Amino acid sequence: MPFCPNCEYEYTAGIATCPDCGADLVEKLSDDVPGEIDWVKLHPLPGTIYAEMVKEVLDQQGIPNIIRKTFMSSAIGATGSDLGGLETVLLVPKERVDEAESILHQMMDHI
Repeated sequence: MPFCPNCEYEYTAGIATCPDCGADLVEKLSDDVPGEIDWVKLHPLPGTIYAEMVKEVLDQQGIPNIIRKTFMSSAIGATGSDLGGLETVLLVPKERVDEAESILHQMMDHI
């Protein structure tokens, strides 16, 4: 069974990408823990589309991040921003939260 190396969730055979964070799944989780990351939630976004746009910029800036969808949006595969109550959050390391929030607000101050 494949696992997400970031979220550490186990998925059924045939799934190749984590639906929460987008990481490629691996067959075995590493026993090595280089250091615990204290993940912090950023301001919630009204859909996965917005989270993916911010994630792309965070990736370009070298800020580790994970997209965490609500259960319902993951279950029904919702990616838009028009379904009420389906917020998506990005998680970033605590030491990078100010920088990441600044990026998020620069990009999303209109929503």
